[in-house]
Amino acid sequence: MIRSLLVLLAVVAALVLAAGGCSKRVYKDRGWLEAEQTWPKRIQHEVAEGESLALIADNYYGDPARQEKIATENRIGDPKRLEPGSTLVLQFDRREWEVGQRRAAAMGPYNRGVDLLTQENLEDAEQEFRLALEMAPRFVNARYNLALVLLKRGRHEEAEKMLAALVSDRPREPDFLFAYGHVLFLETRFAASIEVFQRLLAAAPAHRRGVFGLARSLQESGRRPEAIAAWQRYLELDGSSSWAEIARRNLAQLKSE
Repeated sequence: MIRSLLVLLAVVAALVLAAGGCSKRVYKDRGWLEAEQTWPKRIQHEVAEGESLALIADNYYGDPARQEKIATENRIGDPKRLEPGSTLVLQFDRREWEVGQRRAAAMGPYNRGVDLLTQENLEDAEQEFRLALEMAPRFVNARYNLALVLLKRGRHEEAEKMLAALVSDRPREPDFLFAYGHVLFLETRFAASIEVFQRLLAAAPAHRRGVFGLARSLQESGRRPEAIAAWQRYLELDGSSSWAEIARRNLAQLKSE
């Protein structure tokens, strides 16, 4: 069991940040420079491929729940269906505008931080994300990416506190839950990591990384039947990736015990 833990720690630590959807990029929209001079201010945003109302609301207002108001203001019947290339009119009161301006200013260091994180330049990435947070303290994605940097630098306790706060603020965000469960696993707090991965899967039952995280935590906790079921579930979702190879190896080990 100890050998299994060491193998998983080494492999998963390398995989976690390579998984899709971990780091996030936000771009400054030129609409900030074209706003009306009256209140509420209004700017236009052209919907890009793959954007959702929740993402747009998060990028501009720092609050995904603001999507409902955007939908109402733009008479969108189905918020889940946005046509790429269509134009949204976004309205801001004075407080929202001030927050948005700070976020826009912070996007420069934030995007540089994402590039540096991709290049594994962790020290400089940390500096850029901290600078972004000085400009916009409630810039959630900057805080999340900073937590990923701390995680990769082995500063697990700092990363855990940051991720715990993010999960408390956004309890259904899959990336936040997965990263939080992962750092708890690295700290060998398996009961806590199981609880977090179960929360993740309650919100997103087909989340492959969440199933993987739950299976490895159950295995290291000695909960053999549950771990077998979790690994089998993972292989139903993914049968060909490098993660699937790890799942098969661990499943075979558990069945042979």
